[in-house]
Amino acid sequence: MKFRLIWPRSHADAELTVVFERYFNRVKHFFPIELIEIAPERGRQAQSDASIMRAQSARLLAAIPDRGYTVVLDERGQVLDSLKFAKWIEKLTIDQPHGVNFVVGGDLGFDDTIRRRADKLLSLSPMTLPHQLARILLMEQIYRACTLMRNIAYHK
Repeated sequence: MKFRLIWPRSHADAELTVVFERYFNRVKHFFPIELIEIAPERGRQAQSDASIMRAQSARLLAAIPDRGYTVVLDERGQVLDSLKFAKWIEKLTIDQPHGVNFVVGGDLGFDDTIRRRADKLLSLSPMTLPHQLARILLMEQIYRACTLMRNIAYHK
């Protein structure tokens, strides 16, 4: 089973990237994990937000593998506490041999084509989160789930 993280490339905040990489590298000890970053939209000043979002959504959609279970992070998705998330991830590791694809939108979000492609919509919070912070939150929760699955002590 493999985790795939799919989102637009962003280097807006180097400190947040360091925190993300810390959890990403920790998860590698439990499961294969791959980061798929799509190129950011060029010439943003000349385009409307809606056209940028549509173009970015099309590239995200193209980056999602045909196989695997696709989870799209969306504020309208299901909210799970950490223990339920861990149990759900554990079930996916058994039931989804082709892996799990986690899709996170960029700073403009994504359009309904991405939501329709999802096997599950998942919310990390009912609040709107900056995309880089959502990535860290997702990685920390995946890491926490890995430690719970293996009965390894971690923060309570």
